[in-house]
Amino acid sequence: MTTSAHPATGSAPVSIRPGAFAAVPTWRYLGFLLGPGVGTFAFNAVTVILPTLRERFGAGDVALELVIAGYGIPFAVLLILGGRLGDRFGRHRLFAVGMALFLVSAIACALAPSIETLIAARVVQGIGAALCTPQVLATIQATSQGAARTRAIAAFGASGGIGAAVGQVAGGALAALSFGPVEGWRAVFVVVALIAVAAIALAPLAPRSRAHEIVAIDLVGTAALGLGILAASVALTFGPVWDWSWPVAVALVIAAVALVAMWKHQNAVERSGRVPLLPPSVLRLRPLQLGLMAAGLFFAGYSALLYVFPRAVEAGGLSSLDAGMALLPFAVVFAGVSLAVARIQAKLGDSTLVLGVTVQMVALVAMAVTLVLAWGSDIGLWLQPALVLLGAGQALIFSPLTQLVVREVPVEAAGLSGGMFSTAQQLALSFGVIVIGGVVTLTGVGGRAELLAGLAFDIVLAAAVLALAVALRARGRGASV
Repeated sequence: MTTSAHPATGSAPVSIRPGAFAAVPTWRYLGFLLGPGVGTFAFNAVTVILPTLRERFGAGDVALELVIAGYGIPFAVLLILGGRLGDRFGRHRLFAVGMALFLVSAIACALAPSIETLIAARVVQGIGAALCTPQVLATIQATSQGAARTRAIAAFGASGGIGAAVGQVAGGALAALSFGPVEGWRAVFVVVALIAVAAIALAPLAPRSRAHEIVAIDLVGTAALGLGILAASVALTFGPVWDWSWPVAVALVIAAVALVAMWKHQNAVERSGRVPLLPPSVLRLRPLQLGLMAAGLFFAGYSALLYVFPRAVEAGGLSSLDAGMALLPFAVVFAGVSLAVARIQAKLGDSTLVLGVTVQMVALVAMAVTLVLAWGSDIGLWLQPALVLLGAGQALIFSPLTQLVVREVPVEAAGLSGGMFSTAQQLALSFGVIVIGGVVTLTGVGGRAELLAGLAFDIVLAAAVLALAVALRARGRGASV
């Protein structure tokens, strides 16, 4: 038996039995793994039904932005705190609380009599997502090792990818239907509620974990980080609606001041021997920095492409449902390759990430060439080979990137890894949409030109991710010598 401790956790040494959880089968995490799936489903499906909500409630642009931001902003703001609460009070407990909030809010959304009620329910849904999501990666990190951990993290990526693609399809399909007196858009939230029930019911299958009892919560650091992320999220979300006027600049200044103050406070807390929210000793790890940067660039490109794809192909003659269905093979391949990543990584190691980014870039270029040669109402069919290749490439990226972040954080603070990765993911997803949305608005392009712009943006970011992946592989080889 060995012991493990890290100055960043502020906890006494915790007994760890080597290999105690090494053989945990992935199916035991099924309840937890439904968390990222239902989260991305809720986000993407609701994005698709926004035109229906505009018609049903007579909602304006700001109200519709709040339906999305009401979920996304509290989600991003509270993720790291949610992870640390899981470290302190137990990850199963926090997952259950977060998913219960998710369930209650989904029911409230389905019954919402007004757009204001829907927005309020979405805020609660974002809070629930922030509490339960970090517990997934944290539990996997704390209770599995080696190939078992790789398989579980790959399943985590598959869950999110499937949720996103199915959300696109289901949102478009359900919005066009009605079930007696029940409007189809409300059925989206009924589906969300049913998945949440399944997640709660299956969650006890996963092995339990928590950090040492004396792990504390840094309230000052939490407040400063929350204010910084809140201000940045508001600026990114509402910048286009407010025409990037002075309130956006004020929000960005507040974000910068709050985050700088938070960083100084975290250094002071760690030097004093107390427990910081974001331990600088962990954040200074070079592989972690490179991994988080690569993850941010990857998800920014992913969200930008996902944003322009349905808009562009609908302009080319596809219906909303057809646009969603065009992404379904992409999701299936993404899921299948994700579940095979463990075997691939066993042979290729850190080169798996380099391979994945290379395949992604080839797929993006192939999509661009296809658009130039075969634009029209059947473009969804012509794009399938490139989309299938893209699904395979991105599956080879997601799991290795996640593991780069997870493996640099000590097990005693596993909730920190889940919170950091998910926060980087959420902010990057918003940033990608804002950038490509700004480009589209500024240039006035649409249809094929809009999708080509999204592809160009994603290719540039993929090239940067490739450079980081090569650097990470070189560091890994140097460390092993």
